[in-house]
Amino acid sequence: MGTSALRPPHANPLAATLPEPAPLLLRRLLASGVVPADDFDALDDGARRALERTPDEDLIDALLGVQLLTEFQAERARTGRTHGLVLGNYRLLELIGRGGMGVVYRAEHRQLRTAVAVKALQPSPDLNPRALARFFLEARAVGRLKHPNIVAAVDAGEEPARGPDQPAVPYFVMELIPGTDLERAAADGPLSVAAACLVAHQIADALIEAHRLDLIHRDLKPSNVLVTPDGRAKLLDFGLARLPGEERLTRTGAQLGTIGYMAPEQARNAHAVDARADVFGLGATLFYALTGQAPFADIMGAFGPPPSARAVRAEVPAGLDAVLSRALAADPEQRYPSADALARALLPFLPQVAARVPVPVPAPAARAAAPADPHTTTHLVPPRVLIVDDQPDIRRLCRVALVAEGVLCDEVGSGPEAVARAAASAYDLVLLDVDLPGFNGEEVLRRLRQNPTTRNLKVLMFSGAATGDDLSRILLAGADDFVTKPFSVVQLRARVKTALRLKDAQDRSDVLNRELLAVNNELEMALEARDGELIHARNALVLALAKVVEHRSAETGRHLLRIQRYCRALAEEAAALPALAPVIDATFIRTLEDAAPLHDIGKAALPDHILNKPGPLDPGERLIMQAHTTIGADTLREVARQHPFATGFLHVAADLARSHHERWDGTGYPDRLAGEDVPLVARVLALADVYDALRSRRIYKPGLSHHTAVLTITDGSPGHFDPALLGAFRRAEPHLDHVFRDLGD
Repeated sequence: MGTSALRPPHANPLAATLPEPAPLLLRRLLASGVVPADDFDALDDGARRALERTPDEDLIDALLGVQLLTEFQAERARTGRTHGLVLGNYRLLELIGRGGMGVVYRAEHRQLRTAVAVKALQPSPDLNPRALARFFLEARAVGRLKHPNIVAAVDAGEEPARGPDQPAVPYFVMELIPGTDLERAAADGPLSVAAACLVAHQIADALIEAHRLDLIHRDLKPSNVLVTPDGRAKLLDFGLARLPGEERLTRTGAQLGTIGYMAPEQARNAHAVDARADVFGLGATLFYALTGQAPFADIMGAFGPPPSARAVRAEVPAGLDAVLSRALAADPEQRYPSADALARALLPFLPQVAARVPVPVPAPAARAAAPADPHTTTHLVPPRVLIVDDQPDIRRLCRVALVAEGVLCDEVGSGPEAVARAAASAYDLVLLDVDLPGFNGEEVLRRLRQNPTTRNLKVLMFSGAATGDDLSRILLAGADDFVTKPFSVVQLRARVKTALRLKDAQDRSDVLNRELLAVNNELEMALEARDGELIHARNALVLALAKVVEHRSAETGRHLLRIQRYCRALAEEAAALPALAPVIDATFIRTLEDAAPLHDIGKAALPDHILNKPGPLDPGERLIMQAHTTIGADTLREVARQHPFATGFLHVAADLARSHHERWDGTGYPDRLAGEDVPLVARVLALADVYDALRSRRIYKPGLSHHTAVLTITDGSPGHFDPALLGAFRRAEPHLDHVFRDLGD
């Protein structure tokens, strides 16, 4: 017996209250979507018949037993509170927590079955219009925030009322992140100093973006900081944030915040606070991460002198204690003026570039996501898609389908908006409707092809009215593919994935072609000027790299391509410096670029258990790791002795291999060279290598944003780099970011 026999044609799915007969309750749960119809149909005939014959008082337990209901859903059903268990396309599965402006649930999309977090206002027949307006203002504001350390919003809506006792339920949908909040992470013991500062620094980076958009969080506390298993921190819950345009919605003088973490001025007037209130909250959160306790027991304590974390925990450095003291100053004028200033102050206490400092995260509890799909591919830089359609429902369907695949989506509703957005941002693919207001999709396509902002941009058209001849004409005009409406989610995903794979292949081909053209040009020059020296040098380089790639898997060929691009960009900027112009010419730049991939060739001799160890290295292991510099240099010099015609190229490569871990202040290894005693090629490559290490994700650390990586190099690494080259780095850093986005693994 299928579900059709259980569904009355005109039943109100959420109009009943318990107790009620089991058959009627089962029909209601199926019709409303609380119990998925396809899961019910997937039961064998015997199990379905058993449910249909279950006594009234036992039905909910029976549904729970066959996993058609969760414990949370069952408890709501027992008390007759099934209204709000399905919000739009989302089925609520369990309660996660309560935020400043609502309740947060783990949920899943009813069709896609993708796991999400849903924040909803509590149902109330007399919902305050001010609270409702502010709820959606928060949703829109969070939707604007695109930052790796802020939980992203992906959808919003309102479940309609079903009567006076079942009012409307506003909600918005966010990504569901595995991990646990900082309050729980530090509950069994404080975090290490490095781990706590790393978390705080990531949240400071998130606040920089929020403050740029004029959002003040106003409720920064450990329970609103999520820590993922790979050590990434995510800022949650903007329910109490001061939002742009909220002046009409928040009463001046309202007390909002959490005692122990709320800035003193916020207690006086929450509406008038600025970014320094979040600096106070972040300082208090860092204090908790370091000590396991809140800095202030009550709001009056926040008006007094800041407490000392060092007095609670002796291993907290005195310098970090001073940073906390300033962040927690009662007078906003005495605090750090911005999140960026606090982030800079924390730099000396972050783990070193090569350090492996895990952030301890307990086993995920209520906030854990569903297990990852083993077939899902994770890209360091997700593809970006622009959705262009005048129907909001179509745009929402496309967004939900693609966001679940890790795609970043923007959307517009008219032709002029599409052209303007595509000109302002770089997209990998445009989903473009044929029929648009302003001007139609064909005109948008023509303009995109005339003035492309991205190489190999893909355009996928869709229409519900175009004929076969129309679609053929559109393909001839430059579209890459088309989909006819109505289309399924599976069909859309397949077409988009195919187009993105083609673009990736074309991008890779472009890179390879450029490299081949460059090598061909150099070989021609070499044949004329050096009697084939570069040909033999490149043969040796290819052989060496092939052996490295064969034995090592921690870094890929794209890393080597990025290093080459970084070195060229840095050297070209450095050539403009009067002190370096005499020594940096075209030959210097070309030789540095060609030899750069050999800098870590010595790692081929290191054992896997050291090279790929996920935790910190002990002193003995660290010495073995450092030996890769001398092993690589000795190997290359031996090759140079056997092939004297390539001496110049291989000696540059040997200098890179031996000295790229030396520091300007003489504290590097293996020779503790200082200043200009460090070969210039090694000084340039050191900047490139550290930048790439900071940006790249490893098994023991998350990748950092471009802003944080630049800040770490320029302000957080005193004595590490040649000061003159740092000036070249500052001028080249936009190009470095572009290279990483173009060639990220």
